[in-house]
Amino acid sequence: MKLGQWIGLGILIGLAAACVQPSQVVQGTVINYQADAKTLVVKDEKPPNEELTLSLAKAEVGAEPSAGDVVRVAYRDQGGKLVATRIMNLTRQKELSGSGGH
Repeated sequence: MKLGQWIGLGILIGLAAACVQPSQVVQGTVINYQADAKTLVVKDEKPPNEELTLSLAKAEVGAEPSAGDVVRVAYRDQGGKLVATRIMNLTRQKELSGSGGH
């Protein structure tokens, strides 16, 4: 490969890496969880307290969420569809560690 081709390849790889969107994170209360449909609706704890509907098709899920649980979700916006990559159930984690305040 010639030097110009290496430079062009480097630029192309750099542009491709820049197009990969970093994950966003939301923490809030579970409004609805449908395991069969692989969807989760979360009410963001930060104003304006939006309800986000997320696809769980490719998500790593810790303790299964239930309505009312507080979760932290890492997700990406893929063409207007919010796709979760990881879900941490903060409510269940506290219960399992024995620090649920009971």
